[in-house]
Amino acid sequence: MYQAIKAVSKSGVIELLEAVEFEENEPLVVLRLSKKLPAPEMSSPAKDWRTFAGQLKSSLTFAGDPVQIQQDVRNEWD
Repeated sequence: MYQAIKAVSKSGVIELLEAVEFEENEPLVVLRLSKKLPAPEMSSPAKDWRTFAGQLKSSLTFAGDPVQIQQDVRNEWD
């Protein structure tokens, strides 16, 4: 059973904020929430999806008969 127990760190020592009884040698997991992760940096501003329209028309992967391409892809699963 999992139980959330609030605690704080004072001088590097974990102090529980409520009284809790533990069994001898009881396995515990400590999840540290105090450090905030830096926000990921965006390398470029968000693009409008319309900028991607037509980008694959010169792709060799999709060159040829569309029906044959679909059949070839489906046949890979057989």
